[in-house]
Amino acid sequence: MSDAEQPTKTYRGNCHCGAYVFEVEAPEIKSVSDCKCSICIKRGYLWLVPQKPLTVIKDEGKLVHYSFGGKKMDHQFCGTCGTTVIATSDLFPLKVGVNVRALQNVDFWGLEVKTFDGDTYDPPYVAPAFSGTEPAPAGFEDGRTYYGSCHCGAVTTAVRVKGSLEDHTYKGPIIECNCSFCARGGQVWIYPESAQLEIQGRENVAYYTLGHHVWRKLFCKTCGVYMATEVNPDQTDDEIAALPEFVRNFRATHMGHKSLNLRVLNGGFQVKAVKPVIRSEGWARKPLYVNP
Repeated sequence: MSDAEQPTKTYRGNCHCGAYVFEVEAPEIKSVSDCKCSICIKRGYLWLVPQKPLTVIKDEGKLVHYSFGGKKMDHQFCGTCGTTVIATSDLFPLKVGVNVRALQNVDFWGLEVKTFDGDTYDPPYVAPAFSGTEPAPAGFEDGRTYYGSCHCGAVTTAVRVKGSLEDHTYKGPIIECNCSFCARGGQVWIYPESAQLEIQGRENVAYYTLGHHVWRKLFCKTCGVYMATEVNPDQTDDEIAALPEFVRNFRATHMGHKSLNLRVLNGGFQVKAVKPVIRSEGWARKPLYVNP
């Protein structure tokens, strides 16, 4: 039975902050396309190419457009929360592709993933170089420094870790979470000490907070790639005092750390080869997220 003959259902999708909400009709989603091109790796896309037009439910005009290379695809992400929702291109039958991660009530960990070799398309991607201050090596002499960037190169990073991520001698936690935020971005996190993570191009970063607003998420204003997470420095003493006790304690114990999205690393780094990755069930974490 072809896709056109299969029974369909309506999926609702949205960016995390709810500024853009849409619906798409498609057969039950059981498999997705995981493209290996430079932007899809950094953004964690899982693709659905719909055979019926999208219906836009809400559009507050916050979508940012990003294209590169041959300009054959327009990637659209929310400028407030950074969620990539769709891409438009003449390569798609209806000129639109949907990021399945933006759809509501989809168990993306349970989907069949089909790899697409988008990295073979010309022109080849040239990763931006990091030229900022190197992370402090003290105490990390037996480690390795990794370099990364957003896609457009406006934000670059360097991180020093003990051991190696490739040969699994790195002993820190590596987390993939299915909370409302991480599910939409597909981030894979490590948690280096703040002195071991340098971020260059802060003027090109947008910040997004959610939930208790203890953490702020950093993404590039131009290409939308999420880079890192850090303690939100803008919370007042009164706001911190009003937090639940366990949240205050968690915040206090993590003041000296940041989290880095491994998807941003360059130099041939293969995020899928990193092990072991802990899958964290973050969806039920309070305050509960309400889908718009």
